Amino acid sequence: MLAFEGEDALSIPERALFLGAESHPGLKAWPLVVGWQPFKPRAVAWEKAGFLRVEEPAEEKFPLVMVLPGKSKDETLAWFAMAKDRLEPGGRILAAMPNTAGAGRFEKELSRAAGNIVSIQKHKCRAFHALLDDADEAVFDDWLALGELREISGFTVRAGIFSSDHIDPGSQLLADHLPAHLHGNVADLGAGWGFLSNAVLERCPKIARLDLFEADARSLDCARMNLARHREPVVRLSSPCAADEEERIHFHWHDITSGLPGTYDAIVMNPPFHTGQATDVDLGRAFLKVAIASLRRGGKLLLVANRQLPYEAVLETSGMAWRKITEDKIYKLLFAEKRT
Repeated sequence: MLAFEGEDALSIPERALFLGAESHPGLKAWPLVVGWQPFKPRAVAWEKAGFLRVEEPAEEKFPLVMVLPGKSKDETLAWFAMAKDRLEPGGRILAAMPNTAGAGRFEKELSRAAGNIVSIQKHKCRAFHALLDDADEAVFDDWLALGELREISGFTVRAGIFSSDHIDPGSQLLADHLPAHLHGNVADLGAGWGFLSNAVLERCPKIARLDLFEADARSLDCARMNLARHREPVVRLSSPCAADEEERIHFHWHDITSGLPGTYDAIVMNPPFHTGQATDVDLGRAFLKVAIASLRRGGKLLLVANRQLPYEAVLETSGMAWRKITEDKIYKLLFAEKRT
C-alpha cells in the first residue's frame, strides 16, 4: 500500500468511509471502515474480508473519506463531491488512482477545489489527500451535479456506468437484428442500463419472463427506470379456477461468472471484455460458458462482440450450432443454438 510519512503523514482516525471499496490485507486492523462498492464481485470480496458494506453511500459524517474511483471523469469528480458531503469538520479526503487513469489530472482538479493537496507516487500510482474546510463550494456543487441521472435518447443513465453518453453501437446492431420469435424465459447477461432488454420486450411479444443480470448496481437501477413501462404483471392460471399475477421482468445484481440460478429458452448479451482498463478476453469467454450452460436444449444464444474476439472457438468446443449473422468494421453478430 502507499503510505504517507514524515511531515506529509496522514492521521488515521478510528472511523472512515471508503467509496469504491476494495479489500486489502492492510485494512484488517481497521475494523471501523464502512465500504460502498456498486460492482458485485468487489462488493462480495469486501464482505468476505469481514468489512461492513452499505448499499448506498452512508449519509453520516466521517473524519476520513477514501476514494477509489473508476475511469470516468464525471464519475471521479462526482465521487469527490460525495466524499466532501460526508466529511466531518476538519475531515480529509484521500484518493488513489493509477497514473494511466489520469491521476495527475484529478489531483490538479482536487487542488483547484481544495488548495492544499499532499501527494505521493509509487508503483505507477498516485495517492493524494486534502483538508476540505476551505473548499470551493461552487466547484463541488458542479461536480455533484455530474453524478446525477441524465438522459440519452430517452433512456436514463448515470456517469460511470457502461455507455453512459451514447447507445453502444454493438448493442444497437444486435437490437436491429433481434428475431421476433423469441419466447419463453429469456435472460440478458451484462444487461447494463437495459437497452437490449428494452429492444427484446418491444420486438418479442411471446416472452413470458425476462431476467436482467448485471454486476453494476447503478446500471441496474437505471434499467429498472428504463423498463418501468414494460412492467405489467403476467396473469398465470394456478388452477382451473384461480389465477395469479407474476412480474414479467426480474432484476438481479449478480456476478455472471459465478453461474446463473435458472435455465432459459434464449439468452442475449453484449459481453464485457475489460477488467478495469485492461482487455480481458477470458471474461467474455466466461460469459459465453455460463450462458451455454444455462440454456435449455434448443435454446438460442444471441450475442454481439468485437470482430477480433475469438468467441467462435468457445461455441465450437461447447457443441453449439452457430452462424455469423452479420458484421461491420467493428462488430459481429453470432447466433447459436444448443443441440444437446
